[in-house]
Amino acid sequence: RDRSSIGGPTMAKLVNPCALTTHVLFKVAALLTYILCEWFSENFVVNFVLVTCLVACDFWTVKNVSGRMLVGLRWWHEVNQDGSSQWKFESLDEEGLKSVDSFEKKVFWWSSYLYPAVWVLLGTVTLLRLNFEYLILVLLALALALSNLYGYVKASRDQSKQIADMVGTAKTLNTLNNMRNFI
Repeated sequence: RDRSSIGGPTMAKLVNPCALTTHVLFKVAALLTYILCEWFSENFVVNFVLVTCLVACDFWTVKNVSGRMLVGLRWWHEVNQDGSSQWKFESLDEEGLKSVDSFEKKVFWWSSYLYPAVWVLLGTVTLLRLNFEYLILVLLALALALSNLYGYVKASRDQSKQIADMVGTAKTLNTLNNMRNFI
């Protein structure tokens, strides 16, 4: 769905306000807690646990809730009985994608790309400060953020491929139909 109101989106107009709010809220909470944690507590363990919990909540929420609701995508990782691992990707069909709100989709993708970029910036600052304890926390946050980003980019590419294949099949059928009518 597309928004054409001049005033912009409000919570009442959002299709999935809870999913969108938690998608953004856990990211902002994790980043702000990381940036401000030493002002409130000098205990590294407390800060580490608090930020890790927020990053984990963000990872879980994006992977299991907001990805499905905001962009119609899903990914997971399976370990087969032989010990090999496999990433799996799913996306809504073309009809299902019509129910995806364009504003919510933009927020999902912008925040999904911006979140790891901010962690890279924070990691650089942490490295320059030679604060190696907190660098471990940044690397954890970055690993989880990049896992989600990778999964959704791959799922989205799969969706694009499915649509391209369907369009190609439709064009081929149309061409064959035109040739049949010509003969």
